[in-house]
Amino acid sequence: MTSEEKKTCLPGAANLEFMRTVDRSLLHRWALSEVFLTDARKTGEEEYLAAAQLPPLHAYYTEHTSRLGTPDPMLLLECCRQAETYGGHEYAGVSRSSKFLLRSWSMELPGLLTLPRQERPGELRISVRTSNRRGTPGDVRRLSFGVDMKLAQRCLGFVRMDVGYIPSEVYDTVRLQGRGRPLVPFQDLPRQTAYVAPHLVGRSDPANVVLSSVTVGSDNASASVRVPLDNRSMFDHGQDHVPGMVLMEAARQLCMLGVSDLWGASVSRSTVAGFEFSFTRYAELDVPTTVHIRKTEPYAHEDNLSLMLPDLRTFHIDFEQDGDVIASGRMHTTTASTGVPLLDGEECI
Repeated sequence: MTSEEKKTCLPGAANLEFMRTVDRSLLHRWALSEVFLTDARKTGEEEYLAAAQLPPLHAYYTEHTSRLGTPDPMLLLECCRQAETYGGHEYAGVSRSSKFLLRSWSMELPGLLTLPRQERPGELRISVRTSNRRGTPGDVRRLSFGVDMKLAQRCLGFVRMDVGYIPSEVYDTVRLQGRGRPLVPFQDLPRQTAYVAPHLVGRSDPANVVLSSVTVGSDNASASVRVPLDNRSMFDHGQDHVPGMVLMEAARQLCMLGVSDLWGASVSRSTVAGFEFSFTRYAELDVPTTVHIRKTEPYAHEDNLSLMLPDLRTFHIDFEQDGDVIASGRMHTTTASTGVPLLDGEECI
């Protein structure tokens, strides 16, 4: 495709800058090392652009055994989460003191395996459109976000989020009513030391393993979620619940184990291709959490994922606490073998 034929994936994104990070307080982050967003610009009443630099080396996001050479899907998701949080505060009228409540999100990465290798850190360009606003500026109670991603002049994928917001002055009351008992201070929570062998879930460092006590059946698997309270990437600061990003890591790790034990595929040549999840209540830190997966037939939908990615598989997933499902969804994986030609990604500017 010539430069004259390139598609404009994200109009205006070429002007985004990657020279410095944005205000970390607008991303709910303490450590600058966990801030990936470098720029954001409003382009319309309900639209804005954002930029993020992908770190070439990171204690959590690049610590894995993958041989695919692709960006970590959880890193891409975190960049989109940061774009959502920043834009919510700066452009959509969400109060800086509001507490966030993730209701649902989804991700599709049809362009993940078609990205060219780059020597420089990846420059992710993000386009965001907000919708379904509930509330007034300064007291926004709910928003939906549609996110498109471009990397290395390729259309990479999409993320959708539905987020609720709770005023800080009523948050403690809401949490207490939902729990029926006081919150345990973060520093007083017991640290969990048991974990599965890191290589089984695509990791090398035990600090990044979030599963223990795995049981595998003929078409299913389950595990206890090991909440990594001392991991400063997954817990940049103290929380009163298990963040959605940690639950997604637990889902990803059990799916990677399932790719091997249930499908007989290579963990090092498999990765997440997408997911759809909904959340019904906060995941409590002081209650054991179990994650269950059940495999389905190979992915059979005719869509962008099936067009661009090989060997797609789907797992149904439930998270449970005290016998109740607190989150559920599906996660899709893809496995690429050595020497198998893939479709060229659609080049854009």
